[in-house]
Amino acid sequence: MEGNESRDSFLDFVPSFCFARASYLKIKIMIGPLEDWEKLMASPVAILGGGVSGRGVSALLQRLGWKFRVYDEHGIKLTPAKLRSSSLVVVSPGFRPDHPWLLLARQMKIKVLGELDFASCFTSSPITAITGTNGKTTVATLLHHALSKLGHVTSTAGNIGLPLSQFVAEQVNVKTRILLEVSSFQSRNISYLTPDRGIWTNFAEDHLDYHGTMEDYFLSKLSLLQKCQGEIFVGKSVLTWANRFSLDLPDNVKVISPSRKSSHSFDKEHFLSSYPQRENYALASGYASSLGIPEEEFSIACQDYQAKPHRLTKVHQIDDISFWNDSKATNFDAVIAACKSMRDPIFWIGGGQSKGVMMDEFSRELSQYISKAFVFGEVGEELSAKINACDTPASQCFSLNEALESAFNEANGRVSILLSPGFSSFDQFRNYEERGETFNQCVQELKKRFATSTQELLY
Repeated sequence: MEGNESRDSFLDFVPSFCFARASYLKIKIMIGPLEDWEKLMASPVAILGGGVSGRGVSALLQRLGWKFRVYDEHGIKLTPAKLRSSSLVVVSPGFRPDHPWLLLARQMKIKVLGELDFASCFTSSPITAITGTNGKTTVATLLHHALSKLGHVTSTAGNIGLPLSQFVAEQVNVKTRILLEVSSFQSRNISYLTPDRGIWTNFAEDHLDYHGTMEDYFLSKLSLLQKCQGEIFVGKSVLTWANRFSLDLPDNVKVISPSRKSSHSFDKEHFLSSYPQRENYALASGYASSLGIPEEEFSIACQDYQAKPHRLTKVHQIDDISFWNDSKATNFDAVIAACKSMRDPIFWIGGGQSKGVMMDEFSRELSQYISKAFVFGEVGEELSAKINACDTPASQCFSLNEALESAFNEANGRVSILLSPGFSSFDQFRNYEERGETFNQCVQELKKRFATSTQELLY
């Protein structure tokens, strides 16, 4: 796949909405990673990955008039001969650092930039980087919701909403504050992105199949925050792990803890009133205060915030049995946080595809909070055995539907049936959203059947 083949000047291809900042763009490129942009634009950019990020880079390059070619493992394959015609590679976050195509580019001494790095060279908007093991999307969407209500021009981008490159290609207001959600895959090789502020929600075990060690995972996030020019707001667990690794956090870091005042500013049924959302709110509130927004005003603006789907939401209740969808919980820390927020005995539904983490400690901690486990997916056999070994009953189930049916049939009295998987969804689903929707649909089927059986008993 090839992009625009025109060889006209760079500024001729600056989008119409960029003319007011054309001189900025040129200066930014001249002093940044693309200081040799005239040479780079003379040959096609090699985009690695034809997914969402790759399409975003394509859109930006097309608006700028740069030639490009897209290489994807499910499409056109990259070869040394094809790579020789490029002087710049822009890589999507799904590519592992040891991918043969990246190794080839480095061996051939061709400049390699991540999608975020490349896109950041073409915007003068203030960027707030938001990262963390859990809570990134909640903090980003909460800030967007509240700041917009308070008259600030903001937009989410990155790992949520549009890729940064797509956003920049379509941007019409350079004063927009970009709330950039950044995963550890994206932050691993950040070199040129310089956010004006940062938020690191928390840190816990995750993605060891990608990073190998917890320290490498931590460093991938720390490297992003070290690029921040202004204040950085972090949760307490970040400081705990930094001390464990004997690493210093930047001087501009502020460690945030939830205050009692903030936690009581919401009704007890409000999404932000429960653990761990109180910490997410505290981080967002601390950030808002750095913009000069009083905590009381920010709290009022958050009152009508609605959680994104599949994040610890109650989907239905049948008699004393409540059903909770927390499909977004793809690591152990998120599962334990969900369990801590439950008031009734828990029938836990979990499992999926392993991400290289150890299950022994998780099984022991989980057993302290649940009455029984119903485990499905790739890890089903191993995890159910480990939970049973902790003297907590666990059943291995073939599917999510079977796990839900079994939990409902065994529930007696007040019980919370909690889907909080703790693992990725890719063994049986396209993503956590599909897994969550499947759970919701199965609950609705149970509801219909229960209503029918109850009606029959009346006759």
